[in-house]
Amino acid sequence: MKNQKIVTVKLLEPELCQECRFAKMADVVNMDGIIERMIRCTRLDCDNWDYSTAKPTQAVYDDIDPDDFG
Repeated sequence: MKNQKIVTVKLLEPELCQECRFAKMADVVNMDGIIERMIRCTRLDCDNWDYSTAKPTQAVYDDIDPDDFG
């Protein structure tokens, strides 16, 4: 993850992400320092992204999923 450049993009149909197994909620720190709650997608080939809206971010903090700990 250290070598990945993370950007924010608008979703074409956000409601599709609500049930997707690749989507998790995250706190995103924008380049201006503002923290926003967003959906973080780990599916790199998703076709629900509007790439023309891509903006760089400072940091992303994922929610901890209790299921990840057994």
